[in-house]
Amino acid sequence: MTAAEPQPEPAEDLPPEPAPTPAAAPPTDFQGLSIAAMEADIEALMNDKMSQLDEMLAGLELLVQKIEGDLDEIEEVPDPPQ
Repeated sequence: MTAAEPQPEPAEDLPPEPAPTPAAAPPTDFQGLSIAAMEADIEALMNDKMSQLDEMLAGLELLVQKIEGDLDEIEEVPDPPQ
């Protein structure tokens, strides 16, 4: 003989399914913004940061040139005789 299969519980014994949650409303801070406006703000910020980076790189290039010039001057000075 085969063992009896358990019978599923009647539907009335199951807990009720939770009600679906409504979609969350977007924060009020973002309601007036559009994707194009956000992209423009990001582009402006990136341009500002890139120009700052260009200035820093130019400063580093000047510093390297100065150090190379100083090294050239040191190499040109002969060692004193001993």
